[in-house]
Amino acid sequence: MKNEDNFVEYKRELTNKLKREIVAFLNTKGGKIYLGVDDETLEPLDITKEQKHEWEETLNHWYTNAFYPTPFSLLDIQVNNDPFLLKVKEGRHKPYSIEKNGLDSSGVYLRVGSSSVRATNEQVKRMIQQNVETGEFDAEKASNQELSFNTLKKRLEETNMEFSVGSLRMVDNFHFYNNAAYLVSDQNMIETKVAIYQGSDVSEFKDKRAFSGSIISQINDLLYYISLNNQTKVQITGSAERKEIQNFPEIAIREAIVNAFAHRDYLLHSFIKIEIFDDRLEILSPGGIPDGLTLEEIKDGMTAVRNPQLVHILDKIKYIENFGTGIRRMYEVYKGANLEPRFEVRENSFKVILPNVNWKREVQDKALDTKKDNQSLENLSISEESILLILEKNGRQSRKEIQKILNTTPYRVRKLLQILINKGKVRKIGVSVNTQYQKA
Repeated sequence: MKNEDNFVEYKRELTNKLKREIVAFLNTKGGKIYLGVDDETLEPLDITKEQKHEWEETLNHWYTNAFYPTPFSLLDIQVNNDPFLLKVKEGRHKPYSIEKNGLDSSGVYLRVGSSSVRATNEQVKRMIQQNVETGEFDAEKASNQELSFNTLKKRLEETNMEFSVGSLRMVDNFHFYNNAAYLVSDQNMIETKVAIYQGSDVSEFKDKRAFSGSIISQINDLLYYISLNNQTKVQITGSAERKEIQNFPEIAIREAIVNAFAHRDYLLHSFIKIEIFDDRLEILSPGGIPDGLTLEEIKDGMTAVRNPQLVHILDKIKYIENFGTGIRRMYEVYKGANLEPRFEVRENSFKVILPNVNWKREVQDKALDTKKDNQSLENLSISEESILLILEKNGRQSRKEIQKILNTTPYRVRKLLQILINKGKVRKIGVSVNTQYQKA
């Protein structure tokens, strides 16, 4: 094997220090990192499949969490190569840094000969000045050009359309696939995560999933998964027909999910996150509103498109209507429930909050039932019927518990219980202090 140089690095094992080498290659001309190689002899070591799998999982985690901006499609992990190989391509959005350190000399590295060295503040400033965008991210050439589009082709067949990379704007002027093509390809590595919680906070998980692959399949799988967890309640209207109401309107879900994929900032080291609570559904998308528009302007129908090539593809396959009506539709479907979707806009995120239209009614019904039960007990006369009602509502009760509910004397309760026992309507269970009574 050749010695280490500007483009080659050898490591015995994977440690956090490897982040520096990755960042250095991203900020220069790219390179290859071989893991499981003796530093001095350059001989491959005996590495188990289990160890290689652990390295792969760690690198995949780093891909989305350890660097800024996200090295989108720039890391190629080759587990089956002997030795284990990580290919790093030159980045297009320099400077890249170790995420937790930020864009200063403590987090930015450059490849100089066979070493990775910290960039000076002046070098960081120079890279920022030189990093002038020539266009939208989704229009840039994709690093991975070995793409397949089985999911996209299947969707086109369903809509009676032909697959054409030109008409779908999936290639640049030199006929290379762009990043929009990568996003709808079967090779897309960006994940989306979903969590379902018990109650109205994050303290208890009911289920959680991660979806990957073409964003077309992700959208389909997400909508199906959410539909399985979108309960329908029956409302009796007084007419011959029953009215079935889903917790979350399907139209609002679809608009929010598709918009999250269409307009997110794919350079941010994050992922689309969907969380389902008892009282609401939240969709969080990386990236705020582009072009300096406000939420109020978006509500009025003004459009701010971060990924026009991707939006064009989603429009062609009938997943989106490119008229800026998504948010207005969400408001429209909630009118009948006297509720509104909510939006939280920050510099680097956009959150849609869809209220559960059945939640308020469900809570009110429970409160009403509780009130009725309490009133029925409060208004009881001290009689045989009152004791039977208590045992029916509460199950087994001691004499003291019944006495407390009726707010009467021990003598009165003992007498009524004995009458009911003699009539065969109440049974006595246990003896002494453990004595309880239940309806026969």
